[in-house]
Amino acid sequence: MKPLKRHPALIELSREHHHALSLCVRLLRAPAESHQTELEAHFLELEPHFVEEETMFAPHWQNIPVAMRKRFEAEHAKLRSMMANPEYLNEAWNKDFAVTLRDHARFEERELFPAVEPFLPEPEGI
Repeated sequence: MKPLKRHPALIELSREHHHALSLCVRLLRAPAESHQTELEAHFLELEPHFVEEETMFAPHWQNIPVAMRKRFEAEHAKLRSMMANPEYLNEAWNKDFAVTLRDHARFEERELFPAVEPFLPEPEGI
């Protein structure tokens, strides 16, 4: 598969998605274990990540299918709620968090980013 060429504004977000997907793999390999330390560190990174995406995409929602915006917002809300009420020793919670985060990152990479890229401004100096 040919590597994706991302708009420069999305490259760091894509890197952060890669780290999130790695966390999801670890959670799903051992969902009965507590991943509290790793999750808490990731929670600190996720909120600024969400805010950056929300700020970047806000001016472009009129160009993006409504269903994509609704999914994006619903998944951010669910993940924020889960982060506010973590259940580190709950296997079902660990699985749900990992699957939600994994599916959300994949959705953004495969669907949302390609939909918004044409509307992002060209970087300075090109």
